[in-house]
Amino acid sequence: MRTDVSLINELQLGERLNLAVESHRRGEFALLLALLSQDVRDWPQFHLHDDIAQDAVLRQQFDLPEPQPLLGDLSQEPSPVDNSYHFLSDGERSFQLAQALVPEPLVIRGKRDSGMQEALNNCDWHTRLRTDGTLNQPKAVLMEFVDQLSEQRKLAGLYQTA
Repeated sequence: MRTDVSLINELQLGERLNLAVESHRRGEFALLLALLSQDVRDWPQFHLHDDIAQDAVLRQQFDLPEPQPLLGDLSQEPSPVDNSYHFLSDGERSFQLAQALVPEPLVIRGKRDSGMQEALNNCDWHTRLRTDGTLNQPKAVLMEFVDQLSEQRKLAGLYQTA
């Protein structure tokens, strides 16, 4: 389906949609609707790259700490921030001060997202080990050829004497 007039911007799109409905042109209407994106990030009014830079400038101007991280990953080498020690040793005010200086992540979990982790928790033990990669590793260490020969000679000696 091809439209009669090319569209320049989205302001003309509404007018063309109305005209297609009034003229009972379903094909043109469907084509014009297909031009509308369902993803909000494609719309120009939601490109907020300038706000990110302005956020950093305002944080520096008002001497604010970095925003609280949303997710902490237990599979990384450095463990996520844990301010519970301050609460247990010095009380609530010390915990609040530590939380303000170095905030904890809101959710601490491993390398998988929550849906996959929940599915793996419902699986059997072998499936969990297989996804971690520990089940596929060889358990026995291969013996050297000379050691194998000596073990075979010992076993052959046992069977010959009996």
